[in-house]
Amino acid sequence: MSPVLARRVTLCLSLLMFALALAYLLLKITQLSALPAGYDFRFIWVAGDMWHEGINPYGPTYLAHGEANIDVGHVPVLWPYPPTWWVFAAPLGALDLNAANVVWNVFGLGIVIAICGLLTSAFKTTFPGRSQMLAEFTGGQIYFPLFSVLFFLLAILEATAILFSVGQTTLIAGLGITLMLWSRVSGRIFFDAVGLTLVLLKPQIGAPFVVLYLLFDTQSRKVVLMAILLSAILTLPSLFTAPSTILDFFRNLAAYDGFTIANLPQSMTGLRLIMWEFTGLDIGSTAATIITLVIILALCHGPTRLTRASDTNEHTWQVFGLASAAIVALAPLHIYDFVLLAAPLALLFRGRVVSTLFAGLGALLIWRSENLVDVWAFHVDGVEIFPSSRLATIGALLFLVAVIDTVLRLNSQNASTSNQPSRA
Repeated sequence: MSPVLARRVTLCLSLLMFALALAYLLLKITQLSALPAGYDFRFIWVAGDMWHEGINPYGPTYLAHGEANIDVGHVPVLWPYPPTWWVFAAPLGALDLNAANVVWNVFGLGIVIAICGLLTSAFKTTFPGRSQMLAEFTGGQIYFPLFSVLFFLLAILEATAILFSVGQTTLIAGLGITLMLWSRVSGRIFFDAVGLTLVLLKPQIGAPFVVLYLLFDTQSRKVVLMAILLSAILTLPSLFTAPSTILDFFRNLAAYDGFTIANLPQSMTGLRLIMWEFTGLDIGSTAATIITLVIILALCHGPTRLTRASDTNEHTWQVFGLASAAIVALAPLHIYDFVLLAAPLALLFRGRVVSTLFAGLGALLIWRSENLVDVWAFHVDGVEIFPSSRLATIGALLFLVAVIDTVLRLNSQNASTSNQPSRA
């Protein structure tokens, strides 16, 4: 195929994937705009409405405020998110509930696009050789085809649809991880701190990255300090509402584990579900998160680490891809949190046949697990929320194997390159 023809075919396919992905997400947002606001978004909106009126959402009036302002559907009982959420929740609380939900979903669409754009840019910077191979295959195009593939795959991921439906918050954590990855590859320390601040909006996802950064190097520790400072600034408005906000947050967080049927182990993924399946015991989200952190540290740091690429940027991709895949496979999450697979998904473009095989098998279970569970009844009877958590966990474990194989491949390639004699 001539370069001109290859360029035209690639451009047409890329435009088609981009258009289909955008149309699907816009259709989803349009459909949801005619329905009552999502289950999880109501937590954010009630807290924002209370902050907007100068009331502490961590206090005992949270339920009563929700009952007084929500006419139809679920009324949240407890506000478990960090006070740094003020920056998002308070402006949304100034709007009508359903209007705020539409704004939130449009914002989510922008985040999906930003994630794919940042990953594509970081991939081009880190892997110029593979990017050149793609350019030769596509007639000189690199950015838009890769962006379109990522955008299409992320758009049709079942987790993304669920996020928009319920108004969940994981997309912001996904943006934070992607921004951190892009910033480290591009050498932009401030945006690295901004990314970590965004990830810390979901502490169970942000904690492993904080610990890794503290163990890495001086610059990474500076990023943690900057993120703490940024988080403190974001917390200030909530402190004006109630000086006890931080203590109130930790009290609510401790009470939230198992607070709803959605937080029972059989409706969650990762180690908490695995332990419950094999022993019948619920170790709780806190213990599962700590165990996940220990495993991530073993995979990414110290003498047991798998991330050994000599190139700094490739090492960054290894760490973020492996940590993200391990969080999805092992941490106590819900199926909608699987959007965090965006970073390791892009890394798999450097994978080999074995990686592709395991990733493909994992994707078969992950991409539409809630649909599969109706065909393959591999779930606990009576589970009302996320009955496909078993299938999704198996898929995430297979995906983690694919990422591990890709990381090992990057190590072997770096070793082979370093052992070659230099040429004048």
